[in-house]
Amino acid sequence: MAEPKALVVFAAGRGGSPARHLPLLRAIAARECTVVAPHFEMIPSPMPTKEQLDVRMKQLETVLNSYAVADLPIVGVGHSIGATLLLTLAGAKAITFYKESVKPQLKRNFAGLVLLAPAVDFFLHEGASDAINTKVYLRTGAKDNITPTDRTMMFKAMLEEHSSVDFVLDEQAGHFSYIDQLPPNVEDPQPDRHLFLAGMANNVAQFIVSLSL
Repeated sequence: MAEPKALVVFAAGRGGSPARHLPLLRAIAARECTVVAPHFEMIPSPMPTKEQLDVRMKQLETVLNSYAVADLPIVGVGHSIGATLLLTLAGAKAITFYKESVKPQLKRNFAGLVLLAPAVDFFLHEGASDAINTKVYLRTGAKDNITPTDRTMMFKAMLEEHSSVDFVLDEQAGHFSYIDQLPPNVEDPQPDRHLFLAGMANNVAQFIVSLSL
């Protein structure tokens, strides 16, 4: 068996279930990466508290402490609030809607971050992303009404002051277009979900592999 190219830590969004992203996770694993994807309890409110985010942060830190191997690159992949937590682990300064600061026990050195429709309102303040110094694959939908494109573009500009950013704006995608199993009562504006998701999974996997070359 070949040595893994990277340890990939996946963080799901508010719903908390990585099972909704299985094809993406399998596409990454197929590129000889070790993939760990903890299951989170759902956050009831769309405006999570510090305590709720801290619980997820501790789970991610436990995963990293358990699976990290010396000299093996670590890549974070996250959707929505999951991407927010990975950014925080990488050193971004997150502040909740209630003006509470969210911090990890230890800043992690990621080889790269994949941010899918990230919830960036936590970071739209001066100096929030100054400590991010890793390669970033940032992808969002033009029809996203949960994490709007204009805010993502503001955050992208902040990241580019310190990091290399590969950016994709999906014109027909909404917030949940990046999930294989849609939440109840959600309709996806993406007209061809199968083709879109397959292409997205391939692009994400290619980005991750490129980090270890």
